[in-house]
Amino acid sequence: MQSVEPLVFLDQNLQVAQNLLQSTHDYIKWQAPLDVEKAGYHDTFKVSCEAMRVTVRMTQIIAWLMLQKAVLEGDLTRDEALSDEYLVLRGHTCLESDSEADLELPPRLRELLKDSRNLYLRILRLDTIFRKRNHYSPEAYSGPVSVI
Repeated sequence: MQSVEPLVFLDQNLQVAQNLLQSTHDYIKWQAPLDVEKAGYHDTFKVSCEAMRVTVRMTQIIAWLMLQKAVLEGDLTRDEALSDEYLVLRGHTCLESDSEADLELPPRLRELLKDSRNLYLRILRLDTIFRKRNHYSPEAYSGPVSVI
């Protein structure tokens, strides 16, 4: 099995994240207004909240990938990347999955929720590995690693 260069790996994952972010943008701009056109306040609010959840996930994922890239390119030290200041995978709400099965939500939004959560979990696992390999104390880490 051939190994993949770390920068190539990060760039590939960054491209996946950017594509999903673009899909989210397109949904919010074009489809969501149609989905809530005749919906009541509650349903409109629900769609807005879940679209925001996808956006927050994608923001944290892209920030983490860019942070790792900065470390590999020497713009940031590993110790800096491991500090609380650069802890970007925050928020247990990003791990929530109930909305993916909520039939009151539009199908495309449920799909984006599922895809973004799966990518978030994959990046969270990479973050856990990164922190363990660099001997970062799990007690000092306040993120959602214990969930995985």
